[in-house]
Amino acid sequence: MFRILSITVQTSIILILVLVVFNNSFIISFEIKDFIYSVSSTYIFIPLLIFFVLIFLLQTFYFKTKFSFSKFIAIKKLQNKEKGYNAFVSGIIALANKDYKRAILESKKISNHLDDNPSLVLLLKSEIFKVEKKYDELSVVYENMSKNKHTENLGYRGMMEQYLRAQDYHHAFIYGERLFNNNPFIEKIYDTLVSIIAKTNNWQQLLIISDRAFSKKIIDKKVYEENKSIGFFEIAKIKQLSEIEESLKYMQKALKFRKNFPPYIKLYINLLIQNKNYNLAKKSIKKAWNELPNAEYKESILSLAAHLEIEMSELVKYIAGASYKNEESIILMVEAFVESKKWDDARNQIKDLLDVRPKKEVCLLMAKIEEGDSGDVQKINAWTQRAKDGAANNIWICTISKKSQQTWSSVSEAGYFNSLEWRQPIMLDSLEIYEGLKINGN
Repeated sequence: MFRILSITVQTSIILILVLVVFNNSFIISFEIKDFIYSVSSTYIFIPLLIFFVLIFLLQTFYFKTKFSFSKFIAIKKLQNKEKGYNAFVSGIIALANKDYKRAILESKKISNHLDDNPSLVLLLKSEIFKVEKKYDELSVVYENMSKNKHTENLGYRGMMEQYLRAQDYHHAFIYGERLFNNNPFIEKIYDTLVSIIAKTNNWQQLLIISDRAFSKKIIDKKVYEENKSIGFFEIAKIKQLSEIEESLKYMQKALKFRKNFPPYIKLYINLLIQNKNYNLAKKSIKKAWNELPNAEYKESILSLAAHLEIEMSELVKYIAGASYKNEESIILMVEAFVESKKWDDARNQIKDLLDVRPKKEVCLLMAKIEEGDSGDVQKINAWTQRAKDGAANNIWICTISKKSQQTWSSVSEAGYFNSLEWRQPIMLDSLEIYEGLKINGN
């Protein structure tokens, strides 16, 4: 539009000049040395006019040529892009048909036609090498993708997966964290990072990414509080041997996020005992037991009784308090009497639990009482056999692997993060495992 307007204006000026020159001709005189020369104005303005006309024609030719060349280049680029995109589609189809040679050939065509846009080439090559399991070549492609702003996140994700495959969790976390920082909403990126953290024990990072994920509403409050508490719990365990006061502070933070959780309270009590704060340990375990009795505390109660230099039964009486008629409290008292070898007291305490079909734990306790008191092998075997029909106690079971374990841990023995659940074993014939736990006094 601008060029047309410019040409029109210039043409109009030239026409006006031509009319003015011919209609208003005059004589121009000038002196050179002793001679005087006279010439009509027409002879001066005509060459000028011709000059302007030539400029006009040259300009018109230039613009027209430039426009044609630009149009040619644009059409050429469009055709190249079309060929490149067609090659990409053909490559994907070839890949789906497992025609890898064809896919590689098409990727080269993409390079030729879309040399200014390597994203599609990298994308196709990554898929080819992934299917062919050429992981070294795939790593190079992912590295290049991570340097390209259009494929950066794909590159980071690919590198993370490569290092996970090689079990190099340190580098896997580096690329996973970059991906998370770029786009925390990518599906399962938070869960993947948590899984890596569980393998590398980088618990401080768990606190950081959990804060970010919760602020972005990627995880709900329950997951946030559980994962934060686990971070604090694990850091407390690390500091337990060197910085006991710091360890206690982290455990208090963990308990704020996950109140009355027996494994946390157990560690907290053990830390108080380690720090020789026996009175607070005594009050804390009493409070925890009355809120939620749990077999997890038995080991800590036994340890605290030893440090207080009193019998376990005396401590249990204080701890059970108002809940002494609770089944768990009765069992705890029986175990305390067994520990003190007070067999008559143990028998009197346990008799209320010897119903038609006593729990497995109760039967095994009776077997231990008979073993310590009468030594009657027949009675011991009778109670042991009867235990097979009794309901099993709750135990920690991994919800993913279905494997059970004696104590709770942030990462199950099968390797899964926060997957343990306190419930009855699935296999009711797991008596031998259960007996082993009870005989050891756990």
